[in-house]
Amino acid sequence: MTIKATTMNPTDATSSRRHDLDALRAAAMLLGIVFHSSLSVALGFGWMVRDVSQSKTAYLFQAWVHGFRMPLFMVVSGFFTAMLWRKRGLKALFSHRFRRVLLPCLLGLATVVPAIIWASSFAFQSGVAKSRKTARPESASANLWTAIRQGDAPALQGYLQTGEALTNLHAEFGITPLMWAALNGQKEAAAILLEKGASPNGRSRDGNTALHAAAFLGRTGLVELLIQKGADIHAVNSAGEQPLGSAVADWGLVQYITGLLGITVEKPQVEQGRREIVRWLQALGAVGANPATAGPAGAGGSVKPSPILQATRWLMDTPVFLLLWFLWFLWWLVVVFAAGAWIGQSLGCALAPGRFLLSPVFLAALVPLAMLPIWFMGSGNGEFGPDTSMGILPMPHVFGYYALFFFFGALYYDCGDEAGRLGRSWRWLLPIATCLVFPLALEFATGAFGFRNALLPPRFQHLASTAFQALYAWLMCFGCMGMFRALLVRENPVIRYLSDASYWLYLTHLPLIIALQALVSDWPVPGLIKAAVMSLLVTGFLLLIYDKLVRYTWVGTLLNGPRKRTATPSSATPEDFAGASSKPVS
Repeated sequence: MTIKATTMNPTDATSSRRHDLDALRAAAMLLGIVFHSSLSVALGFGWMVRDVSQSKTAYLFQAWVHGFRMPLFMVVSGFFTAMLWRKRGLKALFSHRFRRVLLPCLLGLATVVPAIIWASSFAFQSGVAKSRKTARPESASANLWTAIRQGDAPALQGYLQTGEALTNLHAEFGITPLMWAALNGQKEAAAILLEKGASPNGRSRDGNTALHAAAFLGRTGLVELLIQKGADIHAVNSAGEQPLGSAVADWGLVQYITGLLGITVEKPQVEQGRREIVRWLQALGAVGANPATAGPAGAGGSVKPSPILQATRWLMDTPVFLLLWFLWFLWWLVVVFAAGAWIGQSLGCALAPGRFLLSPVFLAALVPLAMLPIWFMGSGNGEFGPDTSMGILPMPHVFGYYALFFFFGALYYDCGDEAGRLGRSWRWLLPIATCLVFPLALEFATGAFGFRNALLPPRFQHLASTAFQALYAWLMCFGCMGMFRALLVRENPVIRYLSDASYWLYLTHLPLIIALQALVSDWPVPGLIKAAVMSLLVTGFLLLIYDKLVRYTWVGTLLNGPRKRTATPSSATPEDFAGASSKPVS
């Protein structure tokens, strides 16, 4: 099939509308609201709000969702992008995505992002106030972690009778006992741990070492001790930072982390200690970023990053878009798609994936393709699911990961799968993905169930985690697409209305969720019930706002195209159908 754009009239649009994918989009967006609601009650997840009713079940739920939701968004978005291009042409595609993706993204920088920052600040201040109000003295004999926090040497010695106590990570924070001692400023406890065999370079779930922790809070005595015991000043965490980078981290991040951990620090003391630590580390040749990306070695053997690399890392690492990162990604994916389509049209290239795209060989090859970017994500440091890139420059491995799903969706549109072969076996794809592949992927990434060492030696666990996470994402994408195609082929008025509203709901829900989480964090209610109620309240409130104040205004037009007031939400004009199936799917 030669690349050629055609025009679409309203009648064609009505007949070719994919009601199943519209429904899938709505379900995925609403699932995102439930996902964010569950983070505060997920035991072991480092969210900005720590609920008193945290649940391991909630942790499993959020991990289950996180492993496939955004890849699924990108597949469906790629499908609708190709549909819009084939039916309307490149000019219409670019115009449509500019209005429905880029403009909401830029407007969100002035509205949604400040609201998220305010809500996060409110949650932090509320959490600190509640923790100080309800704090009770802990007995050093309660557990290893309280013994370290209080610097009780006899109690600590008792807990170190077994070697496992030195390597077990904190169930909630994912850090080593030595890191816990460094964060709490307990030099004597750290010395005992090192004497008993604790590795000075032991890693937390996010790749940090005790030296990162000590430098972060300006613990000069602990930095000196750790370096004497062989701590690696060039150790790199999952964000690409060496301990020197931790010593110059933003004060707001210090407040957030210490509030999360329940540690009290004074800013002048931390800053004074940090200045001294920075001088030490620089004298030893340390740098703030990953030396592999920091530039050539300078005089004295130290590594000094070039200004270009420093600027590049800042553009990638500084969180600008927050929740809106997916719109930024979608815009650039559309730009790449449009450029490729234009080149193909100019050269007269043929694009005919046909049934080869649905062959078992091609579908199986998608797993190793996804493994490559996953390999460089946080799964190697005790995290599960794809990374997020919120900077102006997308991180290459994250962008590549989502591009793979997006362009698969675009090719899938061109293969003409009218019979619905993809995902036809959803009745066994979804159970296998959820009950077998997901637990293995999560276990090899995080050790959540405690049996990975019995299955594989540690040196093979990152590879296994990468493979199972890639397989899980693809199986869930295919299974969900197959299920919705089988069950929701015809239009459903309620789902059609929710599909239109879902874009607004997803863009605006997070500030409300965070604020609500902070308000109810100390309520003695089961965590799963809290998450469900918060999801329903926020969704219902925003749905009411959408119906009364957004749907028929310029905001609704910007998000979904023009709508005419009708007696029921199911009454839609052909013009409505013409644009709705090509809205951004995230």
